[in-house]
Amino acid sequence: MKFSEKLKKFMEDSIDASKEFLEKTSDQAQVWGEMGKLKIEILQLRSKAQALTGKLGTEVYTLLVEKNEPMIGSSTPEIEPIIKELEGLDHLIDEKETLYRSKGGKENDLNEREKA
Repeated sequence: MKFSEKLKKFMEDSIDASKEFLEKTSDQAQVWGEMGKLKIEILQLRSKAQALTGKLGTEVYTLLVEKNEPMIGSSTPEIEPIIKELEGLDHLIDEKETLYRSKGGKENDLNEREKA
C-alpha cells in the first residue's frame, strides 16, 4: 500500500472515530443535562414539601393550642388539603428520584447541601 493510500485510510478512520466520539459525547451531555434538571426539580419539590410541613405544623398548633380543639386528624378540614398536597408531592418526588437514579444519578448527589 502506498503512503498516500495509508494516509487516506488513516484520515478516514480518524474521521469515523471522531464522529463516533462526538456522538457519544453528545449523548452523555444530554443525559447529564437531564440529570441536572431532575436534580433541581427534586430539590425544589423537597423544599416545597418542607414548607408545607411547616405550614401543617403551624395549623396543627393553631387548632390544638389556640383554638383548643380536643381532637384533630387527617380529615380535619383545616389540615386535610395540606396533607393531600404533601402526599402528592411525596409521590412526585419518588418518581423523579427513581428517574434520576435510572439515569445513573446517586442518592448522595441529592442529599448534598450547597456550600454558601
